[in-house]
Amino acid sequence: KVTYNVRNFNLEEARRIIKERPQKLSLQEMYRVANSYEKGSDDFNQVFDVAVRMFPGDELANLNAANVALSRGDTVSAKAFLAKAGTTPEALNARGILAIKEENYSQARQYFEQAAAKGLAEAKANLKELENQGE
Repeated sequence: KVTYNVRNFNLEEARRIIKERPQKLSLQEMYRVANSYEKGSDDFNQVFDVAVRMFPGDELANLNAANVALSRGDTVSAKAFLAKAGTTPEALNARGILAIKEENYSQARQYFEQAAAKGLAEAKANLKELENQGE
């Protein structure tokens, strides 16, 4: 029988470790670090880039990385991440945003409608904005 304790890192330790040895952090610890930064800041975005490298098969890590890529205008990376982001309403909404950036408005509408049907308010707002623009 082997017994061991895994020590949780405090926020300051985790902020340092994510830059030096990110493999020592869990995905949840990485998200805690990300949420300690201003949303959209370079540090915030960098945490999501690290998280998807450390956990490449995780749907939420891929969704977050896709959203960062979309915010940068990097549709190629966003598309690759979204391929592994699952089918949550948030992932559908992100696919709709990608479709808009690619000027595929009919596809965007379909994604927003699917996400809105699953109750995502942001998708409903995006669908309304798309309709207001006459697309």
